[in-house]
Amino acid sequence: MFLNAKLETDRLIIRPYKIEDIDQTYAVVSEKDFYQYIPEEIPDREGVRKIIEWSITQNQKNTADKIYKFNLAIIHKEDGKIIGYCGLGPDDLGMGETEIYYGISSQYRKQGLALEAAKATLEYGFEVIGLKKIMAFADYRNLPSLKILENLGMKYHFRISHLQEELSDFEGQCYYSLTAEEYLKSL
Repeated sequence: MFLNAKLETDRLIIRPYKIEDIDQTYAVVSEKDFYQYIPEEIPDREGVRKIIEWSITQNQKNTADKIYKFNLAIIHKEDGKIIGYCGLGPDDLGMGETEIYYGISSQYRKQGLALEAAKATLEYGFEVIGLKKIMAFADYRNLPSLKILENLGMKYHFRISHLQEELSDFEGQCYYSLTAEEYLKSL
């Protein structure tokens, strides 16, 4: 379910990271503005290596009842390149929910590929893993990401505010969610 996962769409293959993905992944995440709306530090190449090694370890621990982190590489079928990432994991604010996330290379944006990857990940979360609810955070200024969440059928609930100092990077993030029941009704 996690170690050998392979999600496939018309244009994408989405799979767990392998150690040999370091350079292609670093090329994507080091693009100018890739982290514009992501409240994290931009990793250097060594940081990407550590994230990938950590992701592999997390996939070995993941179960349907507890997802530690399910980081996936997005590969463009046409050119065989890693063009981004997506996945499922514990929400960054510690609310005890499962969060969907995604990011895609600037040269592959505005083609519906991020939506395609997010939709496949959402489907996998509900249909294969059996999650009851999936949520997402998106910066209120990140209009393309907000549109993706809406196109996934996720519902907007509120904008995050009044956070403690250590979580202040998430101030202004929009909270969206979708339950398995809502997902099934939309099919």
